[in-house]
Amino acid sequence: MAYADPAERALVARIRHLLHGQYEGWSIDLEWNRREDVIKRLRYGLSDDELVGKDAIVPDLIVHRVGKRENLLVVEVKRSTNKDFDGDIWKLKGMTEQAGPYGYAVGLHLVLDVKAGTAPRSDVYVDAKLDEELTEWLRLELGGAN
Repeated sequence: MAYADPAERALVARIRHLLHGQYEGWSIDLEWNRREDVIKRLRYGLSDDELVGKDAIVPDLIVHRVGKRENLLVVEVKRSTNKDFDGDIWKLKGMTEQAGPYGYAVGLHLVLDVKAGTAPRSDVYVDAKLDEELTEWLRLELGGAN
């Protein structure tokens, strides 16, 4: 894929393809922006004033059971050339907060350098916090320290 230098959406689609068949009984969806007929929004850590004008959230990839509050994995992907991580991290913290509206078990922030074939950053979030142990494990699995 490095020769093509694909956009983020293409990378996420490829990840979905690689995950196919790995989560039997679960749906793996891209840019899923609704819960039934309600647009997904996130209040995590925001005051009422900060909520004004806040757009809907659209996770890059989720593993969930459609129609139930059974949410396993939420993934935000960035290319290494895009250093704007704050929004993704906020979203992952809010979506993994167990007391929050979504309660995903795990959130993954994956930064990819397609040309180098590496993931220079990979962070794992559990219950709205960076999980250092899982982050270290994932970084080792992906072949390097971040």
